[in-house]
Amino acid sequence: MTSLTPATTSLSPETAARLRVDMVTSQLSGPTDHLLTGEQYKASLRDGRRIISSAGEEISDVTTHPDLRAVNTLAAVQDAQLDPELRDTLTYVGDDGGRRAIGWQVPRTRADLLAKREATRVITQRTMGMYGRPNDYGAMMALGFLSTIDRIEAENPEFAQNIRDFVRLSGDLNLLSTDLIADPQSDKRIPRNERPSQLRIVEDKPEGIVLSGAKVAGSIGSLTHFFTLSTTLGEGVGPEAAIWAAIPVNSPGLSLILREPTARMNTPRNDHPLDNAGEELDQTILFDKVFVPREFVFSKYNLDLLTLYYESCAYSLWSIMTRLAFRAEMFTGVAQVITEILGTDKIPGVQAAVADITLYAQTLKAYSLATIHESVEWCGLQVPNPELTTAGRLYSIENYPRITYLLRDLCGQALIARWPEKVWDHPEFGPRMNEFFPGTGVTAREKNTFFNFVWDLVSGAHAGRVDLFENVNATPPAFVRHLVYSKTDRSAAARRVRDYVGIE
Repeated sequence: MTSLTPATTSLSPETAARLRVDMVTSQLSGPTDHLLTGEQYKASLRDGRRIISSAGEEISDVTTHPDLRAVNTLAAVQDAQLDPELRDTLTYVGDDGGRRAIGWQVPRTRADLLAKREATRVITQRTMGMYGRPNDYGAMMALGFLSTIDRIEAENPEFAQNIRDFVRLSGDLNLLSTDLIADPQSDKRIPRNERPSQLRIVEDKPEGIVLSGAKVAGSIGSLTHFFTLSTTLGEGVGPEAAIWAAIPVNSPGLSLILREPTARMNTPRNDHPLDNAGEELDQTILFDKVFVPREFVFSKYNLDLLTLYYESCAYSLWSIMTRLAFRAEMFTGVAQVITEILGTDKIPGVQAAVADITLYAQTLKAYSLATIHESVEWCGLQVPNPELTTAGRLYSIENYPRITYLLRDLCGQALIARWPEKVWDHPEFGPRMNEFFPGTGVTAREKNTFFNFVWDLVSGAHAGRVDLFENVNATPPAFVRHLVYSKTDRSAAARRVRDYVGIE
């Protein structure tokens, strides 16, 4: 995809938007008709998008800026789609015989859901679970739209077809997307519909809508092609703020302001094995009269859709829980290696802590599989059982802080007694450190590198951001507990009890 030429800046907003959309959606030639290599994916991001760093500087090329080095991780997943050993996991074969990214496959059977789960396993292992919005996640909100498409069809059949076309287009072009739901925190004394930050339709034209306002988070949005916008949890908003749509990230008038990085940079990989690979940067997304072409509008002014968070996010929330299940599985491996290197694996208290971590992982695995085994059909799609997904999410986020505490506790002094590579390279101190601090079966320097990894995983600033993100991303526990109460059907069980006792 070529960069936006300066000539387009003199065009009308609608024409400029159309040219930018055409850039995003133009077909690229590659190893297959529907997959991008990592380099092609990077090239597709040089499309005129406006990204502002936390230092207030405009980023001219998101593929080379050190704050956005996570692009290399996403690009590696794109390349993995073409790896003969992984392509059957990360891609599927469409009716036309072409391979497409598994995320965009519309799940018609439970086997399709199991295939998506397996792709999440591979990608979580490659990212060590540090990314909440990896490549396969982007399709989940759009699939949620499809699973509730009867509500859209009733509003406007054209909007329903727009959703179908967007899913097909994204699969055909191997596009990356991310959710856009949350509003900026603002003075709650001001009604939501009167807040300047409230994203709303400020102009409605036959060829599309014009949006102004703001959204937050949209994690890793600066490295994707589209935002899938969904106004949900929308109490107190007016009809002009009720919007479902797809927003090209390079739309004129759209500005993404990145938060400050938490992952350490400019250090040797052994000092910060996870931070070295970058992080998923969040941002504030400002809309200044952003034109959204008609074909990317999925709903407008429909206040009834504001209540569909549980339904429209069914795939997204299942994907989050499934990723946390595989992250928990990884935690069990980390716990085992900690105890082996420290030689503490025979201590009963240590074994009990590892057992607790294992129980957490096994329970989430059971939830992840059960949601598929008891999936439900909505509008012709197989949807992971929402009741079980909600219960699994609550379990995952309530226990997550306890599990990461147990991992830190297993390390003892090892998380504190760590040194950078320069100390190990020092001619006087390096040899003495190697002599004084060996692990069980590993050198002192190998032990140090491993615990640098554990630090990045559960203790550093980047790990702290991930902890906070997981809590908000999966929805805060108090709200999820309300969903467990209000959305789980207990009527059949209650009827059996009444029948057995003999009361009406």
